[in-house]
Amino acid sequence: MDLPLRRTLHQLRNTRDLRAEILSLAASLLATRAEGELVVTDPIISPATVRREWQQLLPALAAEVRGRMSLVVEPPTLRLGEKRVDYEIGASLQQLQKPNYRFEILRQLLRADLEDAGPQPVKALLDAIGASQTPIRAALAELDEAGIVRRRGRYVSVRAEEISAELLAKLQAAPQTLRYRFERGAQIKPPAVLLRRALALLGSSAPAGWQDLALSGVAVARADVPELDLLGLPRLDLLVQLPRAAQTFDPALLRRLDDGLEPEPSLLAPAPVVLTVARADTTLLRDAPVDGARSARSVDVYLSLLELGLAAQALQYLEAVRA
Repeated sequence: MDLPLRRTLHQLRNTRDLRAEILSLAASLLATRAEGELVVTDPIISPATVRREWQQLLPALAAEVRGRMSLVVEPPTLRLGEKRVDYEIGASLQQLQKPNYRFEILRQLLRADLEDAGPQPVKALLDAIGASQTPIRAALAELDEAGIVRRRGRYVSVRAEEISAELLAKLQAAPQTLRYRFERGAQIKPPAVLLRRALALLGSSAPAGWQDLALSGVAVARADVPELDLLGLPRLDLLVQLPRAAQTFDPALLRRLDDGLEPEPSLLAPAPVVLTVARADTTLLRDAPVDGARSARSVDVYLSLLELGLAAQALQYLEAVRA
């Protein structure tokens, strides 16, 4: 059996060096079957920051490698009366739910319906979502039993008109949403101001972490269908496509939009920014139509209108997009 690989970082001062060491350890494990351990001793940055960076980077590594990696953080032993100040980078990570394959299947079938792609073979769903057959076929069987999915041999389809926010909730097929509010004392910005800032972050020179985000909701719906019966911008909707293995999301990304934003834990409280999480391997984004900003496809815009409670406008959008 190969001997374990052990790396040590002493008095770590920044997350850049930490990420570099994690990737170096992972690369070393590719050529061996050994276990790998990263030991961080007496870090200057806080242990919470170290663990958060570890959790955030690990899903990007091959499953076979990350399964053999472990982290040990050894803060210093303080003498009586001695104090130590660690500084923490970023905010606490938000936990992500496991991928909801009922939603991911409906999302792919709704995309096919809105884009006139016709019924889809089950294999196409497997390839687009990227998960193994067992969870996908189990979720598809549940949707089939509920009478939502139409079958024609090996092909399946749905009709967008038959999908509602209430039905998604009943079937437990709604996506996870991450909601953000202005923290106490922050200057509250209207959604239109947040939209202008988002457009700058969603262009070709997107900052780190924003490449997987896209504009969605009313802003894109109105650009797609100018005659849509909508007044104002009720909130800023964004879509984020994350790997299925991802377990956390860093809300510090939203600080680039406005440094006064923080997570809103209540699903019932109003939120000026709402992030819808998608977990399929196939990216459903486009570079139009709002000022060149990366935007969600029509299926995600349609779903965001339903989630907003704009059922009539969602149907109007659906008819216009199909036409």
